This record gives sequence, C-alpha cells and structure tokens, in this order.
Amino acid sequence: MKKILSFALCAVILITSVFSVGAENYNYNNSSLFNKYSPSEILDMYPDLTNHIAEELRKYNTDISVRDYNVSVNDIGAIFFSVICENPDIFYVSASRFESTSESDTGILVSLRPEYIYDIKDIPEKTEQLEKAAGYVLSGVDRSWTDMYKCRYLHDMIAQYVHYDMDIYNTDPSIRTAYGALVNNNAVCEGYTSAYNYLLGKLGIEAHYVQSLKMEHAWSLVKLGKKYYHVDITYDDPSYDTLGNALHLYCIVSDTGLKKDGVHHDWIGSIKADDTSFDSVWWRNINTFIFPIDGYDYYMNQTYGSSIYGALVQRNIQTGSERTVEKIYTRWTVEENSSAFWERAYCFLTYDGKYLYYNDNEGVYRHKPDSSSYFDVLYKKPAALKHNVYGIALNMEGKLFISIKKSPNVEDVIYYVDKNVMNQNFEAGDTSARTKYNDVEGGIEIYNFADDSENIVVPNTIDGKKVVAIGTNAFSDRQNLKSIIIPEGVTVIGDSAFYNCPNLQSVLFPDTVASIGAAAFGGCSSLTEITIPKTVTKIGKNTFAGCINLTIKGYKNSAAEVYAQYYGIHFSALAEPEPTTEPTTSPPKKSTKSVYSQKQSMYVLFKGNVSGLGSNVKYSSSNKSVASVTSKGVISAKKKGKAVIKAEGKDFIYNIKLTVKNPKLNKTKKTLKRGSRFTLKVVGKAGKTTYKSSNKKIASVNTTGKVTAKKKGKVTITVKTNGKIKLKCKITVK
Repeated sequence: MKKILSFALCAVILITSVFSVGAENYNYNNSSLFNKYSPSEILDMYPDLTNHIAEELRKYNTDISVRDYNVSVNDIGAIFFSVICENPDIFYVSASRFESTSESDTGILVSLRPEYIYDIKDIPEKTEQLEKAAGYVLSGVDRSWTDMYKCRYLHDMIAQYVHYDMDIYNTDPSIRTAYGALVNNNAVCEGYTSAYNYLLGKLGIEAHYVQSLKMEHAWSLVKLGKKYYHVDITYDDPSYDTLGNALHLYCIVSDTGLKKDGVHHDWIGSIKADDTSFDSVWWRNINTFIFPIDGYDYYMNQTYGSSIYGALVQRNIQTGSERTVEKIYTRWTVEENSSAFWERAYCFLTYDGKYLYYNDNEGVYRHKPDSSSYFDVLYKKPAALKHNVYGIALNMEGKLFISIKKSPNVEDVIYYVDKNVMNQNFEAGDTSARTKYNDVEGGIEIYNFADDSENIVVPNTIDGKKVVAIGTNAFSDRQNLKSIIIPEGVTVIGDSAFYNCPNLQSVLFPDTVASIGAAAFGGCSSLTEITIPKTVTKIGKNTFAGCINLTIKGYKNSAAEVYAQYYGIHFSALAEPEPTTEPTTSPPKKSTKSVYSQKQSMYVLFKGNVSGLGSNVKYSSSNKSVASVTSKGVISAKKKGKAVIKAEGKDFIYNIKLTVKNPKLNKTKKTLKRGSRFTLKVVGKAGKTTYKSSNKKIASVNTTGKVTAKKKGKVTITVKTNGKIKLKCKITVK
C-alpha cells in the first residue's frame, strides 16, 4: 500500500513570512534548492548557516538572527526544512512553518522565528522520553555486529514498534517526527525515517533523509563503508499491518533495486546508491523479524513446503547453512470454508533478549536460542474458538501481544499474553466463565465480556463488584454486535474497546463516562449516530475512524464538539437541560428497591439479552405488541414504537426504556453515471433481505445490494427486509 507523505512535508511553500517595510512576497516554489537538492546536500552547501540554525533551535531560541549569512528569503524555506530533516533530535520544531524578516530592497534574510510545536517548558521532558525510548531499542543491538546487521536489526525493530497512521485527517505534528514514532509508536513516512536516522546516528552510522515530491513520500539513505543504500521502512511495514510482519524488500537496496518495484521514482538529490551487492541477499523475501543471536540468524519460514508448512529457522551467519529448529504442521484455514487454506503460513517471531517467541495458528510458544530442545507452550486456543492466531510482537515495555482474528485481511485484534504463565487460555470455550476483569480503583475493568449476543446490556456489577471501566478490546471484533448499553458508574471506555464491530448501530453512554480511548469505535461502519455526554472530557485518537456516516451529538464547547471539528465529523448540538424548579426543602422518600433506568434503541426483528442481573428476576413488557420479553430476559422487537422492559429482582428494579425503529437505507436518492456502481446498505436489517429494480435496463441490483448503472433514466430500487418492511431508493442515471 502506498504510504502518503503527510501534508506538512510538501507544505514548505506555505511558510508564513513577515517581511519588513516594502518587502516583496516571494514564492517558495521558485527555490531551485528544494526541487533539485536533497536535505543533506543543502546542508553541505550552507554549513555555517545550517549549523547556526540547528544550534539556536537546540537552545529553544524564538528569534534567530541570520543577517550575517547573506541568504535570500527565496531559499530559506528549503534550508530550514533541510535542517529539521537532517537533525531528527530537533523534533519539537515545525519543518514547514515559521516567520521571517528580510530587507525590503535586497530580499536578504534578517531573522527567523520558528514555530515550536510544543510548549518550550515541556521540550526537555519530551527529549528525555525520546532518549529513553531510543535506549530501549538500542539495548538489543550488539555493538560487535557489522553496520549492515545494525541497520537491518533497527529496520525490524521500528517495524515492530511503530504503527502507520492511517488517519488522513490527523494533523498532529508528532506523527512526522522521531518522537511520534518512538514515544507514541505512531507515525507516517517522515516519522519512520526520522526515527531510523536518529537511532543510526546514535550508533555512529551516517543516514540521510530522502524525499520524492512526485511520490509524496520519504525514506532513508544509509552509508555502509563507502557506499550508500536505500532503506524504506514505511513500505516494509505494510498497512493494514499484521502483528510481527516486517518485509525486507526495501532494506538496504541500490538505486536499481529500489526502482524495480515501479513505485519508487523521482527522488531528489545526486547521491548515488550504485552498489547492487545486497539486492539479491538471502533475506530479501523474508517477511518476519530476523534476530542475530550468538552467530546465528533466527527467522520464520512462511512458505509451505512438501513436508512442512512453516518453520523456525536457524541460519549460520558465517557459513550460510540453515537448520530447522521447529516445524509447524498446522495450516491457516479460511473460516467460511474449513476445507480452504490461506496460501502461506502466518507464523511470526519476536525476541526479548532471553527467549524467542513464535506462533502457529493455534497458539504461542517460546524457545531458548541456546537449547535445541527447550520449548514452552504459553497459549493454546480452544477448539471452540474459530479465529486463528495471525501474529505476535513485543511492545516497547517488553510485553508480549498476539493477534487473533478472522482473516489476514482485516485489522489486528490484539491480546496480551503473560510471558511468565504457561498454557494460558484466555478464550475458554465455556461462555459462563469467560467474562474477565481486572480490579481497579473503585471497582473492576472488564477486558473480556462473556455475552456474545447481538444486543447487550452490561450489568452494573459482576461478582458483587461495581463495573467502572470497559477495558482495551473488551468487545472488539464482534461481527454480530448491534447495540450496547453501558451502565451507570462506568467512567472509562478503553482503547479499541469496540474496535471492528461492523454491525454496531446503537451505543448508550451513562452520564458518568469521562474518557473514551483511541480507536474505541474504529471500524464500526454501521454506527451512524452517537450521543456523547457532557461528562466526557477526553476522546482519544481515531476513536471513530471508519465510521463514515457518523453524526456526533453533544453539547456546545464540549470535548465531543472539539473532536468532531478536528476530524471533520458532522456534529449536532444538543439543547442544554432546563434548570430544575422542583422544591428541595424536603428530601424524596426512599424506595424499597433501588431503581435503575436506561434508554435503548432496537430495530424490528432484533433480539437482545438482558444479562448479568442474577437469578430470580421477573421480566415484563409494558407493550408486548412493540417488544416482548421472555422469562430469561430475551427481548424481541416486533414493530415500530416504544415500550418499557422491566426486570425486577429482590433489591432492584431495572427499567429499559425501549424505542423500536424500522430499518433504513443508507441512501434514499442517488445519482450515478453510466457504468458506475454503489452499494445500498440497510441499517438495522434482520432476517431475509431482497432487492428489486423497477427497470433492470437502467440500473440493476444484485442480492447483496450492489447497484450498477446501465443507461440514462430513472429507476426505483425496492428493498424488503425485517419481515414485510419496504424501503425505496430512487436512482437517477446520467
């Protein structure tokens, strides 16, 4: 997948400049420097000026005098940009925005006023954070390795720790820096490149910043001995990623080797990488991390052979001879067809300095590199779990994570594995024992919820403990989840809590929620509306990424409005509640039972399960023609309307104020050009759904709702779903 160079890199032409009286407004596009020379070449052309600027930036100077250097304001954009690119430790300054003052008659630059992307008082602490992260990565480097091995190892470690930022609307400048990559573990191509060059610089290896404006992309040029080579980690860390995946197609290649893919072209600069001796090296097509340990390279063979499907391989660095340490005989099945298999083994490898960890499709194992017979089983998935294990990697805290998901072609769903506990099974087949939680301040945090129903009401308490947080991945990757009610008392919704729930349509937050984590609802493509309480003060990055038709409802000047504006999501303001006029002199009488009430929406023919309320609960419905409820708490939505579902226990009454809705189409009108297509989606569909065109010659529709425009005219697509409900979309073909 193409890795897009973020807007700021290309935006050097948009530098804001303040000129002295009578100054001409120069166009930075006219700078021959920016379009002809690489950043390292520009630094070589202006060594005194660029060293001076770098020194002043390291002092956090806000007004840098450059009068003595006789440089034209027309070239300073390229020069300043090059200083930042070639000095990745100056991560706290924008490469593309600053103010300048120049002489009005000559155009000679007088001073620069850089834009610091953080408060200056916070920069020392952030620098320490960067140093700490870099130290962790570099701690795995054996200083006796050759520079080539150091380069390859750091290439793999950045691919392991850094994730490519898929949010094209993200304007956070840190994603373009070494800090964003190594501290936040989130970056685009500039961040990957800066982090790599920063680490190599710590080892005394020369590395430079390369860019192609036509590709809108950047990567590294590394010097090994007297020769230069390209390293493009961004393209070797494909997105969407699989945990542990690291290509080596662009790791230490020549100009010729880089051009072979037909993608890399028109990079700027005259430095040649003409040595092709590494272009056909043995690890060029290895897709896992490669770890040099005590004279051997360890990696995973992912190619199905005649006798094995995959293998942990040990390769002698000196002789090149290889030995299969452990064979993998399992295959990665296609869930929809158990007799079909994916064409390669998705076994990956990581190393914590003591043990090698690897996976097959069923589990996770560890191996001591100095022992051919030492193996431990860390995790085995139960037979009832259909999903396969698809990847494995460490984070920068040394914690081990694995990916268990439906197929290799979807985003990772990540789980933590304790490296010190053997034979873990955190997805036990017995659903009654699967709800798992951590004890936290004030109650518990759910990290694996037992109920796998389409519509879920999370209980206020579990095992007598108050639920106060929904943890990371607690409900992630649930293909059938359609609605969820979060109970009063929950204050935190964790990162990726509902990630990749493509059919989730209704979420009800209580007024106790204070924070919603990063990617909490990422990939919930059916979520078209969500109301965020005023109590929410923090919403993480990409919380609603992939919710393409979402409207956020919230209050003016709230975190919800700020988030919606930042990510370009439609925002609908709620009316502020009227102040109460009820008398407060007399306290209300206490009820004999605690009463809880929540609102819930369902669609016709949907079913929901009220769970976690214990035994001896009586259920009833105020309007059985709208929604009925069984003695076990199973709610059935029957027709459009409102009803109250009451669950009455010994010490409580739980009222669910239910609104039943008819399903709806994602489009009721659509204009298409001849030959174009689009897909009609039914929000809230249940049971059999059929599609029919009033004129197939104008526009046809298949059984999945895909409409194909054929010739000019008008046509109506009729959709029958949820029993007898009819929905219509008017199509105009031009």
